Amino acid sequence: MYTLYPYPGVLQNAALDITSDLPVPSGTQTWIHEPSNSLTLLGDFHANYNTFPYSVVPNVEIVIKGQFPFARYLSFSVIGNADLTIATVPDYALLPDPGNTNPFLPGEDWNAKNRSYTLKIRFTAPPENSAHFVPEAGNNIVYAGTMPWGEPNIQGTIGLRIYAPSIGYNATGGVGYPEITYQSVPINNLNLQLSNSIQPSAKEKPHTPFYTSQEGACALSWSTLDRKSALIQYDYNDAYIISSELIRSSDKLLYLRWKAPSFPNTYHNIGISGMEDMRYWSMSFVSPVGLIGLYTLADFETVTDKNGYVNLIISFGAPRPSLVTTENGFNWIDVNHLPLVPLQLFYRNKIISDSFPYSAKNLESGSIVTSSNMGDYYPCGNYILPESLSM
Repeated sequence: MYTLYPYPGVLQNAALDITSDLPVPSGTQTWIHEPSNSLTLLGDFHANYNTFPYSVVPNVEIVIKGQFPFARYLSFSVIGNADLTIATVPDYALLPDPGNTNPFLPGEDWNAKNRSYTLKIRFTAPPENSAHFVPEAGNNIVYAGTMPWGEPNIQGTIGLRIYAPSIGYNATGGVGYPEITYQSVPINNLNLQLSNSIQPSAKEKPHTPFYTSQEGACALSWSTLDRKSALIQYDYNDAYIISSELIRSSDKLLYLRWKAPSFPNTYHNIGISGMEDMRYWSMSFVSPVGLIGLYTLADFETVTDKNGYVNLIISFGAPRPSLVTTENGFNWIDVNHLPLVPLQLFYRNKIISDSFPYSAKNLESGSIVTSSNMGDYYPCGNYILPESLSM
């Protein structure tokens, strides 16, 4: 039986002593760039998805060196056996290299010139009583030798995600892709020193509790992702998605209305204050076959009305009513150009503030979500006739 060695062209016999001195590739490796509509990525069209395969060899580690991008969000996901997540490392958890700044921490200099970080993937079990991710300046480490429940890991992938680059920057957020190299790590000399975990230190922003339903009934039914879908969602520990099946009707419109959570204006190169409701939100149209992303409306593209609500009109071929204009506070999407397949709507919330209670963050997989969970931030949807929005 053979398994892939973590670089191209070399096969390793499972009976071989994997701690022996095997040759380590020199030079920089290459990320595999994935389109946002790739199979099972639950794709958001404002995200840049990349992956890199590995096999577990305890005396070899992967070193990733990069710069924090000018973008809304950065994360690394280390996936193991059966395509299940070992650890997700969001931007705010990465300690920068000494003398550098992490601009994703509240109040830090968004335009800092020195913004480098180092992340290592080490193929051993984590130190005793430690999480799989251990942050340290210049030496952030994910221990990928075992799965979270202790089972030995064999192989997997490293995922890199960059969301919504700031205006004027390319898909990498203006800093290029992180460099990937291999280095040998003698087992007897592994550095297992631990560091304290870091969490975003945002100021508490008061939210007045309310649990009033929106006016009228909501025909659209939302639920959290089922267990299977949640497990393949590589950023599942900082992204919360609710989904709904859509009815494609050429003579009706779908009208969704909800209060818009606040988010940082990184698109215009304004830094993160820590007072925002969440880091990022979006609505994505997804095919249930393969969970393939088809189209996304992101927070920074969305028009809100004078009361701070999103009014989204979705057409399946019906004409646009005269009242549905941006000046009137409406967003219009005609999905008739998308493939003729069943459609799901995914509402994605990423890195939700602890002081913001109006999300599906604390609900179990496969739970029904109602306005009692999300208050006015619940996307209430109803199918209407086009003439009801005409002058």
